[in-house]
Amino acid sequence: MYQQEAGERVRLLEPNQPRYIRGNRLLAKRKLKEVYLCSILMLVILIALGLTISYAVNFSPADNSNDTLSLTNESDSMPSDVFTVLIENHWPLENQEGRHMENTIVNLKDAVAIGQTFLNQRDEKEKYSPSLAVDSPSFRHQMVMGTSAKARNMSREGYIMEGVSYFVYGNRSRSEENRKLLCLTNYTNSSLNNICSRLSPEDVCDRFFKYRSYNGTCNNLKFSNTFGVAYRPYRRTLQPDYADGISKPRASKTSEPLPSARTVSLKVHRPYMKSDSKFSVMLAVWGQFLDHDITATALNQKLNGDSISCCQKGTNISPECFPVVLDPNDPFTEFNVTCMEFVRSAPAPQCCLGAREQMNQASAFIDGSVIYGNDESLVQSLRTMNAGQLKMHVTSDKRSLLPVSHDMNDGCNRLEEQKKGRYCFLTGDSRANENLHLTSMHLIWARQHNNIARGLFAINPHWTDETLFQESRKVIAAQMQHITYREFLPLLINNSLLKAHEMLPYSNGYFHKYNESLDASIANEFAAAAFRFAHTLIPALVKFLAEDHSSVQFIQMRKMLFDPFKLYKGGQLEGFLKGAINTSIEASDTYFSNEIKAHLFQRNDTYDASTQKCGLDLVSLNIQRGRDHGLSGYIHFKEHCGFNKTKSFEDLRGIMGHVSLQSIKDTYRHIEAIDLYTGALSEKPLNGSLLGPTLTCLILDQFIRLKFGDRYWYENPYVFDQHQLQEIRKTSLALIICNNADTLDAIQPRVMEGWRKENSNVPCAKIPQLNLDYWREPLPTLRLHTDHFGVNVIT
Repeated sequence: MYQQEAGERVRLLEPNQPRYIRGNRLLAKRKLKEVYLCSILMLVILIALGLTISYAVNFSPADNSNDTLSLTNESDSMPSDVFTVLIENHWPLENQEGRHMENTIVNLKDAVAIGQTFLNQRDEKEKYSPSLAVDSPSFRHQMVMGTSAKARNMSREGYIMEGVSYFVYGNRSRSEENRKLLCLTNYTNSSLNNICSRLSPEDVCDRFFKYRSYNGTCNNLKFSNTFGVAYRPYRRTLQPDYADGISKPRASKTSEPLPSARTVSLKVHRPYMKSDSKFSVMLAVWGQFLDHDITATALNQKLNGDSISCCQKGTNISPECFPVVLDPNDPFTEFNVTCMEFVRSAPAPQCCLGAREQMNQASAFIDGSVIYGNDESLVQSLRTMNAGQLKMHVTSDKRSLLPVSHDMNDGCNRLEEQKKGRYCFLTGDSRANENLHLTSMHLIWARQHNNIARGLFAINPHWTDETLFQESRKVIAAQMQHITYREFLPLLINNSLLKAHEMLPYSNGYFHKYNESLDASIANEFAAAAFRFAHTLIPALVKFLAEDHSSVQFIQMRKMLFDPFKLYKGGQLEGFLKGAINTSIEASDTYFSNEIKAHLFQRNDTYDASTQKCGLDLVSLNIQRGRDHGLSGYIHFKEHCGFNKTKSFEDLRGIMGHVSLQSIKDTYRHIEAIDLYTGALSEKPLNGSLLGPTLTCLILDQFIRLKFGDRYWYENPYVFDQHQLQEIRKTSLALIICNNADTLDAIQPRVMEGWRKENSNVPCAKIPQLNLDYWREPLPTLRLHTDHFGVNVIT
């Protein structure tokens, strides 16, 4: 059978087929027979059509047209007051974490001893519990989270404090009062004093120091060691919802348990291909790079730093295990998989008693720490200590790559690549090797730093290595901030909202609204749920474009994970960057590509069906992470944002599409059970936005804090002079890519947006460039005077 070409007419008879002339009677009988046959056929078609429509409405993974925002459809439209609420809210929203300060002196000697026993018992169990196979998807997942030795050691103190909380509070019910943090200011116990003094040392900050600290300290002079500082707890918008009020993951408030996170993934977040050509994959790439600059959740590890396996049978399973249990009819059970590995996030130490908090290893501010790191020791290890440069690995063909890592147990390095002299890379963030797009972004920004440093050295040869490094780092942070607020956020959030809340960069002049009372720390729900929305944008196939666009390859997303070795070959960097710019994202909705629902972190080069049947499901892990962190249910965040209270599933009509809402209703059974991640992703996008109302609210709130609460915000007075600031405003991601790729000569001016006539390729030479001459510093004036012998002397 041949496929009919588009536009070609179908012939019922071949042109040379003979036509027969029959008598009138025979012809009449034949026509009558044809009428009967046609009537029967028409009836069958109508029945089939009716069944098809019914099936599509009730079972199709793609929501119907009601899932697009239509304010004219009163029966299933977005409530008209949603946008008004977002405009009129008092931003940023007030935290409701329930922190209570107590000035009385409390003797907690016995409690601390119990807390230490709590930790010792965990260590003893984990000593004999199994670790993950080094080549498994779950091992790579735990490694990509990048828990540092510092975070691991600090989390031990957090675990002790958790034991203290259990001793003080007991196994109380989950009342609002019992979920509040009790922060004591006076301790008689030396161990607690040691913990608290490390968390809140009395730093003396120089308000006139012109460069950021690496870990965020002293950005806020009033709260110098807490607001936005690395290795501190995430900020809570709402009080945590733990099953026991202290640390046990969120559970159902009814007799019916929460559905498995994997069940939610299968039933609500089904695979469905629906691309959105208005945006490119570079939007998701920048989102991930930015996310790694401001969030880095620490996972629990064994005392020696080994991974933790949770899907094993036995008595020595770590109490920090929270595996995803699979239903009997799960597709993975075909491969004898009944459990998905999941270890809980590490507890953050805090001078408070009460609910567990998780630790953010990154500074909250958009400061380029993803490039440089958050610790002095890491920053120094990445520097050449000469002319402000970062270390680079130079290939045989003279291209500069990131410095290499020789750790063969990092989840990325492979023996077969080591034999070729090729290794994974080192940067300020240990997640840099997770996928080729992310590694490429790290590479071009490291090159950008070195290019800036070289430019500054050319006009200021008298500057020290430290000055060159810090000035370059300062420019890099400013460029990242400008790209985020000029190119990235306007694609996520309606421009009217951004303008109303002064979130768009100024075209000239300074920003004068820094507010030291704002806590810029990353919110727990932002890190564990809201900003993970971009996972729905990831397509199953990504383009790789040859240097001359003569050939296009399509690469499965799974084959781009943990494979930075391709960058050792010339032309690959440009191929992956151009591929990201020229590949459309998947639509922002509740559906996900099967590449990240069944094949996450699955190895492809040495696939062994006997040991590795399938990968991980990122959607399940995201939902499980929210429960691990004790995030309140979706409807509570929706209400916190100022939207109408949700008392039943019917209250979500108009906010969610018909199919999504029906899937949620069938899966959760109870309205309060809906996870934040699932509920927020299931909302229909607002006009002019990729996001629904609740995601818009939570993300907008965080980015307001990151701008208004950053003393070093690039548009603030005294950070740059007026001329320098105008040069920074020329920055675009297209400029960064053009200037730091190997051979790229043309690019779309707005690389996060899809190709169209007004966003077609232009020569890189036409992209506006920074003029570093405005950073030229005059040499110090030498004053001459005459000594008493009449000789000119320089002083």
